[in-house]
Amino acid sequence: MKALNITVVIHVSDLERALKYYTEILGFTFDFKFGDYAGLFNGEACIHLCGPTNPGEKKPIGSAHCCIDCDDVNEYHDEISAKGAIISFPIGDRAYQVRDFAVQDHDGNTLVFGQPI
Repeated sequence: MKALNITVVIHVSDLERALKYYTEILGFTFDFKFGDYAGLFNGEACIHLCGPTNPGEKKPIGSAHCCIDCDDVNEYHDEISAKGAIISFPIGDRAYQVRDFAVQDHDGNTLVFGQPI
């Protein structure tokens, strides 16, 4: 077996508010919505947002933490900072040879965006 892709499911308290934040602030593109569940993408990265009334397995809202590789972390940081992104960890070069920063959504879910140094 060879894994081909991964999609992170992020549990949120208000799907419409999360969709607005992820698309208008973080720059993700809307893909689909099915009830209280939606798909978004940015380049090759795909995430799904799961609202509280979606049936199926539940995870604690605000407990997601995912890392997304990007091609120009400085430009992206500046772009979303200007739009009001909730920066939870400042941009910087890390000992693990990645330049990254972290954002949170309104529920406390964390997305780390980084680029190899």
